[in-house]
Amino acid sequence: AAGQCGAVTSPSSPLSPPSGCDDLISAVFELGRTLCRLQLSDEELALFTAAVLLSPDRPWLTESKKVQKLQDKIYVALQHEIQKKHSTEDKLSKMVSKLPLMKTICNLHLDKLEFFRLLHPETAMNFPPLYKEVFNSELQYSDPRES
Repeated sequence: AAGQCGAVTSPSSPLSPPSGCDDLISAVFELGRTLCRLQLSDEELALFTAAVLLSPDRPWLTESKKVQKLQDKIYVALQHEIQKKHSTEDKLSKMVSKLPLMKTICNLHLDKLEFFRLLHPETAMNFPPLYKEVFNSELQYSDPRES
């Protein structure tokens, strides 16, 4: 539930990260720690997640203005939810300030994913359908032997 940060453990746990992913994993854990300190309610976290997912600046979008309008409505709902909880701090601006870090993490993840795809194309072809759908616009899962 909200405010429970116990699940965010250090990347130096006994399970070692895949080689070359230390920077990505450290960034994800740092983001998790900073968001956890905000003690977001389930509703706030859900709305913030929706706002992040509905990012109008993705290059492959054809209706970015519609996405922007929808994202704006979600931010209004998020601000309303924060005010409903009588939050005195500017929680929304603290949340939004994490967006550049989230974009950096996303780009780093895409770099690692592309490198993995080049090293292991047979495995990348078998990624789950949802994963392929989310990342297919940035990566092509074609068989490199077909070129």
